Amino acid sequence: MTITKSKPFYAVAGAGDLAVKKLREVPTRLQTIKVDRKGIEDTISTLQVETKALPAKAQTVAIGLVGDVAERAEGVYGDLITRGRSVVTRIRRQKSTQDLKAQASTTVRRTKAATTTAKKAAASTKSSARGTATTAKKSAAATKKAAKTAATSAGQTATAATQAAADASDKVGS
Repeated sequence: MTITKSKPFYAVAGAGDLAVKKLREVPTRLQTIKVDRKGIEDTISTLQVETKALPAKAQTVAIGLVGDVAERAEGVYGDLITRGRSVVTRIRRQKSTQDLKAQASTTVRRTKAATTTAKKAAASTKSSARGTATTAKKSAAATKKAAKTAATSAGQTATAATQAAADASDKVGS
């Protein structure tokens, strides 16, 4: 946001506009007032000095307001950071997120085991290809079982992720 779109800027600009309006009314008012010439000259002289000082005063007020706005914005930003950290901590600590983390670890472990079993089965099948078909069938069965276990675990991880996401959405905004 630029300063020209901020409320403090408009407030200072409005104050300056009001001051100019009031100063323009001065000659009309002076005509209706019966005052000696010396008093009028002094008043005009004073008004001229004050008018010249007005931009500097307006700038000082604007700078002060900008400083206040910056401090408030920094405070709001800090509050948002604190709030964000809090919600992330709540989500991390909720049971469904912990369950998801444990289930994902199990899935990774089982997938590694299935890969190892498949590698061993392939090596065993290669060495026993000339031997018997039974060894090949056993190796294939072991690989199939390990892959099925990993797939089941992956499905459970997906279910846990769905639950963690649902629980996390309840934590946000509270």
